[in-house]
Amino acid sequence: MINMYQTNLPPPPIPPRLGSVKSAPGPGHNKPLLGFLIGMIVLQMLLLLGGFTYLYHKANKYDEDFEHKYLDDMIVLRRLGECEKDSQSVLECEKLVEKYKNIMAKVGQVSAVKLTGGVPSNRAMARMIVKQPVVGALPSSKYLEWNIGHSVLKNIQYFKSSWLKVLQPGDYGIYSQVAFSKRHPKTPLASRVKLRKGETGEEKNLMTAYCSLGDQNRTNVCTAFQGGVFSLEPEDQISVWVMDPSLVNYEEGTTTFGLYKL
Repeated sequence: MINMYQTNLPPPPIPPRLGSVKSAPGPGHNKPLLGFLIGMIVLQMLLLLGGFTYLYHKANKYDEDFEHKYLDDMIVLRRLGECEKDSQSVLECEKLVEKYKNIMAKVGQVSAVKLTGGVPSNRAMARMIVKQPVVGALPSSKYLEWNIGHSVLKNIQYFKSSWLKVLQPGDYGIYSQVAFSKRHPKTPLASRVKLRKGETGEEKNLMTAYCSLGDQNRTNVCTAFQGGVFSLEPEDQISVWVMDPSLVNYEEGTTTFGLYKL
């Protein structure tokens, strides 16, 4: 007989028990995670939009503040350029030149702060560098003119190319160094520090210094140096007078002038 109950096939799997079958999660279980991701994306977009808006208004406010602060200076510089075209009166152009010098004095103060690396103090001081004369041009006066672009001014006002106007009362140390490289046939080489009370005040000598070149056949240089302490009042003006500006040596560092509040 043939055995119908024997086979080489594996037995069938055991069916799961009732209650042990777990259903797959439905689509509703992913809604909290999806909502969280959408919320994070929206939050990032809002933060980016807010940052751009803040920077935009900050830049506009900076431009407005800059324009408001320097508007007058920009107008002066623009009108000063128009003076070259003779479109304004000579008197008005002279006033613009004085305003331009005041603007350059501000630039000198900022440069001094950058060089010293600190905050500008309230103590007044000035360190002036002599201005190189135009080759072939005759000196307009016997007062030395100063290069405002290379000089340093703090609480001292630059006035009409040669004078320094004091703004704070007090005791000041004043010094002057003038180098001569040419002789005068009759008069000794001299320099004087002058003081006047206001623009129309009477001038008086604060200090006088002389030097000699010696043998007229030699081409050496002599220096007239002077310094002292003086009490000054607001509106007092100081300048350096020389007998003949054409005899002065204008090499860098040889002719200087300055004052500082003690």
